[in-house]
Order: sequence, then C-alpha cells, then structure tokens
Amino acid sequence: MKRLLPCLLTILPLFLPHPALALDQGVLDDLFTAQEWQAKRNLAAARSSLEQALHADPANAFTQLRLAQIDALSGDPDRALPQLDHVLELDPGNLLALRWKGFLLLAKGQADQAKDCYSQILTLDPDNPWGWLGIAAGLLTQNTPEADRDGVAALAKAQAHAGEDAELHLALGDIFTRLGLLTNARLELERALNCNPRSAHALTRAGQVYLRLGLESLALDSWRQALTLDPSASQAKADLLILLGIQAGKAQNSGDAELATRLRSEALAYDRGSAPVPRQGALPPGPPPGR
Repeated sequence: MKRLLPCLLTILPLFLPHPALALDQGVLDDLFTAQEWQAKRNLAAARSSLEQALHADPANAFTQLRLAQIDALSGDPDRALPQLDHVLELDPGNLLALRWKGFLLLAKGQADQAKDCYSQILTLDPDNPWGWLGIAAGLLTQNTPEADRDGVAALAKAQAHAGEDAELHLALGDIFTRLGLLTNARLELERALNCNPRSAHALTRAGQVYLRLGLESLALDSWRQALTLDPSASQAKADLLILLGIQAGKAQNSGDAELATRLRSEALAYDRGSAPVPRQGALPPGPPPGR
C-alpha cells in the first residue's frame, strides 16, 4: 500500500496549530506573518519569519515545530526531522510533533520508527484518532493479508474517535479512496464537508469519488463549489473541464447539439485563454478499484 504515502503527505499542511497567547507580541507577529506567507504558498518567506521568531525566543517549542512543518512542506524531511526531535526534547509529550515525525518517517520508508511515534501518541492518549491513523498507514504499507486486516481495524478505530475533525475525515476519505473502498470514502468525505463545508480540497476529493461511483452530476457540482471557494483549485478545474468535455462529446454524438454547446460554453468560461476542452476521452486513471 505504498500508494497511501502521497495521500498522507498531502494532508500535512492541514495540521496547523495556533500560537499560545503567552508568547511575546513580537514573536506572535512573526508567527502570524509566517502563517500568512504560507497561505500564499510562499514557504521561503514563511521560513524567514519563523527564523526571526526563533531568534527572539530560541527555546520555544511551538516556533520550532512550525519551522519543522515549513521544511517538511518544502519537501525537506531530512531538515525537518532533527527539528522535530528538538521539539520533543523540549516537550516529550507534544502529540503534534510526534504525529508529524511519524508521517515523515513513513514517507522515508522507516515504518518501524514511525510506529514508535504513533505508539507514544496512543500511550499518552489511547483514543487519539491520528495515532490510530498512523498505525493503520504503517500497516497498510506492508502489503500482507495480516497487516492489511490489522490496518483496516486501526482505520475503524480512527473513524470511531474522529468526532468533528474535518481534516481527519478528509484523511480517512483519501485513504479509503486509495484502497478502492469508495462507499467508505464517500461517507468520510461527506463527513469532512459537514464539519467544514468551505474546504475546496474536500470538495475536489469528493468529486473524484462521486465520478468513480458513476455520479457525474454530483462530481460536477462538487468541483464547481470547490472553484467558487478557491478559483486556484487546479485539480478541481482540471477534473471539471475534462468531464464537461466528455459530456459535451456524448451529447453531440446523441444528437443533442444544444446541450453540447451549453456544456462547452461552461467549460470555456472556466478555461478561457488555455487549451481547448477535449470532446472525447477519459479522466486520468485513478487508484485500482479494489484489492
């Protein structure tokens, strides 16, 4: 199940803690500036702001964690991991640092060390759903029937304690999609949207699952909503354009020229100034439909 790892890394940006109010105001300003730069996808500027905050308060575990997060999101786990270790030296029970360290170790193929992180989380908090999700991810990379069975059981525990955590439901939806368990994936993604209806990422993922379930209208509606919330949602736009093109081709072939024109006009409204929308074709292949 190594195909799960890209999924886990795509949800890392969602694990953003909030700064403690007890911090110095100058440090707080730097932290909020870093958050703003990150939202604009300027990770280099975000890192610079965090370095300023850390210079003002070198022993602050929160700032060190944020710096590690930025390095991880920049694709530099080897730089992030030592920083996470330093956070854990300052605060051994930091669940967020353990979670990030576990996912990065999984991404590096170090499943046994990652399992130690998740085991520590569950020792500190036995019902922690992110801990169970990490255990499941590690098991599902082993590709054995026994590990797959235990991994699915761990996913069930993560589900049972997910509560109103939109990011966790999104992560579960992604993993179930990659496992080919599309009904489970739909349920989790719809739960994520119930918790956070303004998540363009969840809407994009939900659209992909709806499409694989044959629910094209729901898929289109999801991608339209995602683009309304975030016009820069490139995956939602790409999926929407391709499906509109396919539907337009089908309408043309069935003799419904009016519908075909309307669908192409909608596609052009989203895609003005770029390549023409294909009339025929197939969506890019997704994960295998099952085991």
